[in-house]
Amino acid sequence: MSEPTETLQRVIYSSRVTPGGAFQVSEILETSRRNNAALGVTGALLVSGPYFAQVLEGPPAAVEEIFERIQCDARHEQITVLEVASPSARAFGDWTMGFAEEREDAAGAALLDPAAASGLLDRLKTALTNTAASRRRHA
Repeated sequence: MSEPTETLQRVIYSSRVTPGGAFQVSEILETSRRNNAALGVTGALLVSGPYFAQVLEGPPAAVEEIFERIQCDARHEQITVLEVASPSARAFGDWTMGFAEEREDAAGAALLDPAAASGLLDRLKTALTNTAASRRRHA
């Protein structure tokens, strides 16, 4: 008898840091990694200047809980849901919260475009592979 498949939800969103809003990426990553590990959520964060794009994946209730907190966070504005899906497997299963940073240019603002979701998973996977700032989840 085979084991049941985990029910997954994936949310991909983008946002812009609120003008004048102070944030420390290291603080966001530390909190995200701790909370995600406790809830069985994995994902990745891409920062490009004042723009964020994030993938959250895991049990639907946990993903919804985390995304609700993000929507209430005053450091974000222009939160744009790019995709909500029920994938058969995690794209970032080895990461409680992978991190990549790109230099700010037109690509940052393009993260707010709903059409950005189509290439965002591959873009994040490539960025995580190529950046020294990424940290793998430790068991």
